[in-house]
Amino acid sequence: MSTQPRPEISKDITVRSVAGRSTAMFVLIVIIAAIPAFLEGFDTNLYTFGSPFVVHNVHGTVALLGEVSTGYALGVAVFSLVGGYLFDRYSVKYTIMASVVIFALFTVWTGYVSSPAGLFAARLGVGVGVGIFQPAIVALLGDIFFETRGRAVSAFAVFFGLGLFIGPNLMNPFLPHYRTPFILSGVAAVISLVLFYFVIPKTYKKMEQRVGFSGIFHRNVAVLSLAIFLFGIALFGFLGYYSDYLLKGIALSSAHAAEIVSMSGLGGFLCAFPIGYMADKLGRKRVVSFASLLIAIGCLGMFSVGSSVLALLVLTFIFGAGWGIFVDLVATMGQDSVDDSIAGSVTGWLFLVFNVGALLGGPLFAALLPEGFETAGLITLGLSSVLALLFTLLTRPVEHSNIVLAE
Repeated sequence: MSTQPRPEISKDITVRSVAGRSTAMFVLIVIIAAIPAFLEGFDTNLYTFGSPFVVHNVHGTVALLGEVSTGYALGVAVFSLVGGYLFDRYSVKYTIMASVVIFALFTVWTGYVSSPAGLFAARLGVGVGVGIFQPAIVALLGDIFFETRGRAVSAFAVFFGLGLFIGPNLMNPFLPHYRTPFILSGVAAVISLVLFYFVIPKTYKKMEQRVGFSGIFHRNVAVLSLAIFLFGIALFGFLGYYSDYLLKGIALSSAHAAEIVSMSGLGGFLCAFPIGYMADKLGRKRVVSFASLLIAIGCLGMFSVGSSVLALLVLTFIFGAGWGIFVDLVATMGQDSVDDSIAGSVTGWLFLVFNVGALLGGPLFAALLPEGFETAGLITLGLSSVLALLFTLLTRPVEHSNIVLAE
């Protein structure tokens, strides 16, 4: 990263050129670009923790938890490839801003819905917004400099984890009423839009070369696709049913349940940057597998320790530490493995595959519920996460930069 004096501003100003002026400018761009990750995490756990109350209020059954989770994942899955594609071909600034507007409208609407169909539509809309900005932002952060990919995308994970941590703790005092937290989510989105507009340049990078979509089909990308698909199953089993498991399966109080669920965010918030730093220094392959190991330990443990609050706090924290950075690090390995000009497309592809897996997580957990929460959790989360770990071990390290500084 360059620390040369600030150059004269020209019509060719780009995110890369601004980030290269100094460490301070690089950090500023990373922080502002990562703020929508806070919105995603905040909304995720607002809804995840409040979902039993929301579903009850709209007169839905427990099966609606999985159906709505699937609808959200469908929105993310369909539009994640769109977000990555738009990153490579159009202004990433306006792509992300438009998607945050979509997110803001539907997250606020979540607090006002009064029917199962309305709830499904609201969460589908939130998924569309997240589906576009998630891969675009991760591609933006990971593709500034090869040497900083792990640390840069860890900012996304840190903000995401902070949102996850705050979400249930903010929601709990309002329950059984929940409209105000979703309004606050919309307000935070507006603040994010203002900061993004004034700080992030219109142009991301200038490149003459264009590589076809087939360029993403690298061996690493294929193996990572299988790993992230399986993690999608595990994660959306967690998001769809973990709160219900704590509240109804093992009959914890809402206060204890909120503390436990928030640990998934605290783990990511506290551990994402150290793990991202390790990825840049020790190799992203090794650390992707390490994050996957944390996820597997958490998934197996959360449904094996009964109602021990302390054990659930620790295991959910461990799960969150791995979850917080896993998807983003998988994306950086995908970016490492392909041509620089399709960093967005490969990121979008991996998010697409991740969310296709996510479509199965809620329904699979629901289908296994007759066997009990523990069995459903150990299969949906535990088995899927262990298989994901095994696939990460099959990847190959990439040690040389593929960044083309055509500025």
